[in-house]
Amino acid sequence: MTQASLVAGVDFGTDTVRVCVWDLARPACVLIVSRPYRRWASGAFCVPEQHQFRQHPLDHLEALEAAFAEVASQLGDAAITALAIDATGSTPAPTDEHGVPLALLPGHEDDPDCMFWLWKDHTSSEAAEKVNLALSSHEPDFTTYQGRYSSEWWWAKILHGVTQSEAVRLDAKSWVEHSDWLANLLVGADDVRQFSRNSCAAGHKALYNRRLGGMVPEAVLDDLHPHLAEVARTFRTPPDPAGTPIGTLTVEWADRLHLSPETVVAVGSLDAHAGAVGAGIAPGTLVKVVGTSTVDMFLTDYATIEGRDTRAICGLAEDSIVPGHLGGEAGQAAFGDLFAWYTRVLTWPWEGVLREQLAGALPASVVDGILAASRDALLPALEKEASARGPAGIVALDWINGRRYPDLDDQARAALLNLRIGHDAVDIYRALMQAAIMGSKAIFAGLSQTGAEIRRVILVGGVVRNSKLVCEALADGLGTEVMVSRVDEVCATGAAIYAAVAAGAFNSIPAAQEALCEPYRADFTPSPVGMAEFDRTYQEYRRAGTWSARHQPAPLLGEPG
Repeated sequence: MTQASLVAGVDFGTDTVRVCVWDLARPACVLIVSRPYRRWASGAFCVPEQHQFRQHPLDHLEALEAAFAEVASQLGDAAITALAIDATGSTPAPTDEHGVPLALLPGHEDDPDCMFWLWKDHTSSEAAEKVNLALSSHEPDFTTYQGRYSSEWWWAKILHGVTQSEAVRLDAKSWVEHSDWLANLLVGADDVRQFSRNSCAAGHKALYNRRLGGMVPEAVLDDLHPHLAEVARTFRTPPDPAGTPIGTLTVEWADRLHLSPETVVAVGSLDAHAGAVGAGIAPGTLVKVVGTSTVDMFLTDYATIEGRDTRAICGLAEDSIVPGHLGGEAGQAAFGDLFAWYTRVLTWPWEGVLREQLAGALPASVVDGILAASRDALLPALEKEASARGPAGIVALDWINGRRYPDLDDQARAALLNLRIGHDAVDIYRALMQAAIMGSKAIFAGLSQTGAEIRRVILVGGVVRNSKLVCEALADGLGTEVMVSRVDEVCATGAAIYAAVAAGAFNSIPAAQEALCEPYRADFTPSPVGMAEFDRTYQEYRRAGTWSARHQPAPLLGEPG
């Protein structure tokens, strides 16, 4: 192994940061390091019942340093020649004029509004409605390539932040996406007006689009709130495509990360987009990153979508995912989260009743071990039993976190219909699994309306790697062959590809993908019986969705309205 050939992809996920070191000479991933966010793991600064999810920037800094300390212990100091960062999105934070998140400044350390607003923070629903109205009532219409604006995204979070927080009103000079913040910090950028902004986040979340004139007009943003226009003035354009070198490490950060000051730092992207690159996305390929939520990605161009209204189906952005293409993004607001919710429901008696009973007879460490092992075994046991059963007649909706695509609706609700006294936990699990597949089928069915020709599907993520039943159901539900990516850290691998391009090892992302990505091989093929069942169930799912929309209750007190 030669150190000159080592690059690192740094993936900031929802719960942990993962560093994947690739040896380009072999080529192979030679080291993976993961570190959690300490405050986030404790639930600090989050109010789940109000859909508030915030992360302290110190969590990210501390985890990054801890991860690279482990890299140095394994590979030695100054081992990495280039690195790139991907992160969740839209996950912005308010900053001062130097691009420092307000939570790192005195007086704001414990203010959730001054931290990073995680992608799944839905407190900005009302603000999103105002953004939608403002965008769609002006020409050009900046919803043209993204559709209905989401409470998960950039301008909605900024509008909500400035209207509810005095600290933001008084001290915020700009906002920065997490996927941009650390890259700029590491190279010593200290003027937020000169920060490199990555094309993926700029296009999909901030709505930058050259065909529409670039950034959303300041007059439109000023009508919403003058702070938004101020932020736009600090947003350097045009944004930079992933893989663009933006500088080298400062002496301080080289020391803190045990690297050389000559280490190249590349422009990154949103995490799912890096995952698509790491999985081998190309024209004609749909990459479905399946985690707590899903992101479904494909590549297209203006000629293909000309004359088509794609707003309800997906979002499109220039130089997104792979530079030179329009990157298409759809997705479900919940996939793994649906099963995580069901796990919490089923395990409440263990924590609420059984733990106390066991504690009277066994040491606490033994009780912890028993309950943890039981939680780990729960979903596999449900899946094993569900795979042996046929349909139970239950119809479920997967919108437990609202609905992204098609037809974005943050207020959409999940549901279980047709329950009978003979149904049990396995029947409900199977119905929830089918609902998750139905959500994927709805997206896949809509993509044909964009003109996209999808010839292959690649599945990415722990959910699909651990569930044969889900993979088989996706093949049947989508009616196509699918491959499950075997890369351990596919998002970090995509970031490593960005780093390799920035270091000059390859002249483009596709060239790097050809050398580093696994070859495609279908792992699951659809069966006629399974396809027929999902076609029938899909009609029931759609009817249930229509019924739910008609009977959707108003938001409860304390919920984002």
